[in-house]
Order: sequence, then structure tokens, then C-alpha cells
Amino acid sequence: MTQIDNPTDTLAWPSLRHARGRLLGLPFVLTAAAAGIAYGPTACAAALLIASMANFLVYLPLTVLTLNGGAALHEDAPAPPLTPRAYVVLFLLWTVTVWVAAALTPHLS
Repeated sequence: MTQIDNPTDTLAWPSLRHARGRLLGLPFVLTAAAAGIAYGPTACAAALLIASMANFLVYLPLTVLTLNGGAALHEDAPAPPLTPRAYVVLFLLWTVTVWVAAALTPHLS
């Protein structure tokens, strides 16, 4: 398995690649916090967990497949660079997932 020498620079969002020492996922955290203000901290925490799982299990792999032309990545191939458009799509999917999960969480208990 290939190891990336400096994974932070290689895999960081393009708009945040040079933001060393800062919270790289600040827009995503703010989205979850906004849902927490509207629905409460418990719903916010549940929504954050659900959105994180959806992001890493569904959204990111589909984004990588899309950026790679629909082909699976080979073991030694570098990850394709994340375009600003892909970042916006991931952020919108994250936002929708957080707000829907936060809205549905109080009804599940």
C-alpha cells in the first residue's frame, strides 16, 4: 500500500490547502452548530454523527469516483485533486444531511 508523505497538503480542500494551523472543516462545523441552535444540542450531536458517516461512507467515495472519470482508483494511484465545484457539492450534501437528521432526530426518541 502506498503511503502519502504529507497527507494534509495532498488531501486538503483546495480553498483551505494553505490554511495551516486552522480548523480545516470550519464550514462543516458551523453548519452543524446552526442546526444545534435550531433543534437543540442533542439533535445537533446526532446529526453531526449521521452526516459524518454519510460523508465518509457515501459522499467522498462517490466524489472520488466522479473525479476519476467513474473508474476505481488503483492501489498506487494518487487521489484526484478535489475541485472547488466538488467541494461545494460536498458542502451542500453535508448541509442537507445535517439539517434533515437534526429535524428527524427529536421524532425518533
